[in-house]
Amino acid sequence: MCNIHHKCNACSFSNGTYQEIWSKKLDNAINILSIDKNESITLHPHDQLHYRKKSLLHVDSSIIPPKIGLIQNNDVVNINNCPLHIQSINELIEITKYSLPHFDKFPLKYILFNDTAIVLVIKDHYNKLSKYIKLAKDIFTERDFSNLYLHLNPATGNKVFLKSYLYPIYGEKFIRNDLGYWYHPLAFQQQISSIHIESLQIAINYLKNNDNLLDLYCGIGIMSANAEQYFNTIIGVEQSPVSIECAKKNSFNTSFYTGNVETIINHIISENSIFFNIYSLYVNPPRSGMGEQVIEKILKKPPKQIAYLSCNPKSLNKDLMYLKNHYLINHIHFFDFLPYTNNIETLVLMGLK
Repeated sequence: MCNIHHKCNACSFSNGTYQEIWSKKLDNAINILSIDKNESITLHPHDQLHYRKKSLLHVDSSIIPPKIGLIQNNDVVNINNCPLHIQSINELIEITKYSLPHFDKFPLKYILFNDTAIVLVIKDHYNKLSKYIKLAKDIFTERDFSNLYLHLNPATGNKVFLKSYLYPIYGEKFIRNDLGYWYHPLAFQQQISSIHIESLQIAINYLKNNDNLLDLYCGIGIMSANAEQYFNTIIGVEQSPVSIECAKKNSFNTSFYTGNVETIINHIISENSIFFNIYSLYVNPPRSGMGEQVIEKILKKPPKQIAYLSCNPKSLNKDLMYLKNHYLINHIHFFDFLPYTNNIETLVLMGLK
């Protein structure tokens, strides 16, 4: 059980059974998308606790022991044995609480857990880096914190990180996850790898009728890595430079472009004209969706098939309003990538009319 849900409000764990929570968010997504009863739909519920391997938590070390958790009403709500965190995060939170000195000595504002990587966000200038390296090694042991990094930001607050610079205390710049893919401590990863891979395989099986694949918002390149054996040519596009560094280590036969999709897609199309004659599109955009401008540019060289994975039914619905003029929806899959939360993932498979 969770004894702080009424203060934390970060999930729906105490709001009902798994089936009740899943049904509620599924109904909400179906209503937003105005899905016809005749649509072909497949459901992928996933009842799992202790799955969340990435978590950004606030730290208040002005008191001892410090508070580590989420902000509610301008106060840090202590997280103790969260039922959604992987157990190693819960254990490291407790170790940190009883190892951390007062804020005046070590001004830790945030702690980011990302799989086996841990990032300490210090509110100070980088000219004091050597001081905090020594302090961090005195406070945190390599035995407990095998991949530990420092990030200094004198103005950390609403904007936690200054770009993506990290200084490794223990460990290397890039780390392998449980499936063997390379990631960076600040790079995005799905929380439950097995469900993510399941969704990718469904998308690949639908898209593989064409030789070429465009992977928009490709992240660390996991789609491209899984799709390589099915396509002759793959192009991946991602805005985050550090994610592209990971992608190049994960997928050797993909051509990657770094930049904002809306800004560089025309250049990519003109530079790869033969590729865009016949191709499939896989897209997994941020919560804001693809947007009208990106869709208009893509439709100048329309893909034969699209697999669109969305984490936000509202932005997905807006994008589908544009795409439905040119594409037929063949199948919709609903996945529970984040059990016991309000989030739902929707995979829409579309074919050109």
